[in-house]
Amino acid sequence: MGDRLKVYCETTFWSWLVAKPSTNPDHAVKQAYTRKWWEECAPLCDIYVSDYVAEEASSGDPDQVSLRVAEISRHDSLFADDPRVRSLAMELLRTHAVPEKEVTDAFHIATAAVYGMDILLTYNCRHMANLATLPKTASVIALAGYECPKILTPEKALEVQYV
Repeated sequence: MGDRLKVYCETTFWSWLVAKPSTNPDHAVKQAYTRKWWEECAPLCDIYVSDYVAEEASSGDPDQVSLRVAEISRHDSLFADDPRVRSLAMELLRTHAVPEKEVTDAFHIATAAVYGMDILLTYNCRHMANLATLPKTASVIALAGYECPKILTPEKALEVQYV
């Protein structure tokens, strides 16, 4: 791959990246994979966010909000109010590729697809990085004329060849 990969980092990624070290073993593993990806792979990629990431990252514990927002603000933000993004997000919801109540998640996926991201990095495994739902998501995106990004957790993204 001659070009740098374009990676859209969804809100859950940033939450795990800046979170205080956890004593919960499952949380500690997610934090470790997130930091490992950030240290080893992120420097080889172009990192993107959107207004949806910034909005979601702005709620919660004030100290964590401050850390998330500071990190997110260092990266290019994609214009999520693009009519193409809105149209694709609505189609993902209409076809139930993404549950109707998960509007913001549909916009994350649509933003990454419309802007040609190679990877959407997330820890949302319920309906984003989910092997059961990915085929339908990819089909809806393809029918709309876009390529579906690889939707991966940081752990799986460590397996990608970046150079």
